[in-house]
Amino acid sequence: MGRLMAREFALLLRNPVLLGLVVLLPVLMIALLTGIFRAGIPSGMAVAVVDLDRSDLSRGITRMLDAAPEVQVTHQALSLSEARALIVSGAVRGAVWLPQGLERDAMRGNQPEIVTFYDNQHMSAGSMVARGARGAIDTALAGLRLSVRQDKGQSPAQAQSALKPIPLQAHALFNPAFDYVHFLLAALVPTVLQILAASGTAYAISLDFGPGRDPRQLVRLAGGLLPAMLGKILPYSVLFLLILGLSDVALYGWLDVPLRGSLPLMAAGAVLFVLAAQLIGTLAFVTTRNIGTAASIIAVITAPAFGYMGLGFPREAMSPVAQAWGALIPGTWYVQLRIDQSLRATPVEISIWPVLWLALITLGLAVLVLTQLARLHRTKEVAP
Repeated sequence: MGRLMAREFALLLRNPVLLGLVVLLPVLMIALLTGIFRAGIPSGMAVAVVDLDRSDLSRGITRMLDAAPEVQVTHQALSLSEARALIVSGAVRGAVWLPQGLERDAMRGNQPEIVTFYDNQHMSAGSMVARGARGAIDTALAGLRLSVRQDKGQSPAQAQSALKPIPLQAHALFNPAFDYVHFLLAALVPTVLQILAASGTAYAISLDFGPGRDPRQLVRLAGGLLPAMLGKILPYSVLFLLILGLSDVALYGWLDVPLRGSLPLMAAGAVLFVLAAQLIGTLAFVTTRNIGTAASIIAVITAPAFGYMGLGFPREAMSPVAQAWGALIPGTWYVQLRIDQSLRATPVEISIWPVLWLALITLGLAVLVLTQLARLHRTKEVAP
């Protein structure tokens, strides 16, 4: 096995395409994703203000909006139609309409109407604008309402109680800051690595087992078809695990994502995840014996995998077919394990289930690969 691994590493250094697929592209993609999401929390979403009141209160609300971390006032629109045009053009993500008579109504104790418009087609940006505008407006109006009630003779405690008769406490668990590093980057890295591990392994196998290739020397060197295939796969398993480990060092060290779970459990999940991704690529190639067709199959399986993981859209709300398809993809269970063992501190007896699912998927793929190899051996498509 040592000679086979040394042969593969020598082949890797001689083949630029293989080196790019297995080493350079994964490292580049992880660095690129880290650079994109390193800020963690989006801020400074551009908004326009339509100030029809031109009062001290409306100017105070505008200042509060500009001071909110989520939004930044970049335009002062003269009308709603102008604000709408700014949103449609992409110049701003939302607009806040401050009606005429806003300060007068607020001073009289009436309920003024402030309207926020935002582009909810881009859900993340839209929700950021809505949350930032709501917080800034509520803060600006709360102080005025409190002073109005005190001017009418209420004590500070009475005025405060009248503004919030039933205090409501909301606690966001596990990711209270809505940090995109915790939510998105931790899932995107395995998703990208799953695609590249399957594709890189399929290409590596095609260099010895593809049409027009003579694998007999490799098979004789390994002592059989199965050891030869293992000798092709395992060196790249080591490389992909090292790359995954490098990304975890950046994630849990440099970017400060909390790690509250079992390292051995995460390591076992990582090994099974990488092997399962590689076996997807292996099965695609040994079934088709054509790297182009195999790459297409790999893309169909792994490219949309992020959508089935339940991070953007809950898996329990998907159709039964979508849930079943997501359950067959290794990344679904590995991402769940990572989130459970890094952010949630999920007990081991619960987190063991994703690992068992990964083991079952890996075993099932291995059986399918062995069955296909046996068929190729019987039909002499791969020389013994």
